[in-house]
Amino acid sequence: MARRPQRFTEDDFESLEGRASKTEQKKAVQRMAALGEQLAQLSTKQIQKLPVEERLIDALLELQSITSHEARRRQCQRIGKLLRNEDESVILSYLTPQQGAKKTAQLQRWVERIIKDGDPVINDFSKTYKAAERHTLRQHVLRIHRDMKQEVSAEELEASKLKLFNYVQQVALLSEN
Repeated sequence: MARRPQRFTEDDFESLEGRASKTEQKKAVQRMAALGEQLAQLSTKQIQKLPVEERLIDALLELQSITSHEARRRQCQRIGKLLRNEDESVILSYLTPQQGAKKTAQLQRWVERIIKDGDPVINDFSKTYKAAERHTLRQHVLRIHRDMKQEVSAEELEASKLKLFNYVQQVALLSEN
């Protein structure tokens, strides 16, 4: 007896719309691990001043003393996992002084151009910053355009734009190394 194909409704697809794919989740974990490695390059005094959980500070300080490649990789994964519980904006604010105000303004212009012009600018950005994922950038832009179309509150729209800006900052930091 043949099975009937399951019929999906529009509601099934709408419930999946805002979620990240497994690939996007894995790439986010890798970005967080790379950011953790950059945080570990800060001085001990700067690490201790970070407004994050004590476990994360201990893990960052421990990473500085590890010399084995495999042990560093595992510790970076652990730090990436701990970073997921923290506010990205706060962490990036501690790493962006290395970039400077001029670089931050340049990244803000990139974000505005990406939102306004879409794919051509996303392609240019991806060529400039090798750590960029075109798909992730497109997803952020689609969410922002959807929010604009649905006329959500100004706070929600700014939150979507901030997520895009945080991603762009992360990519710029990771592309420099």
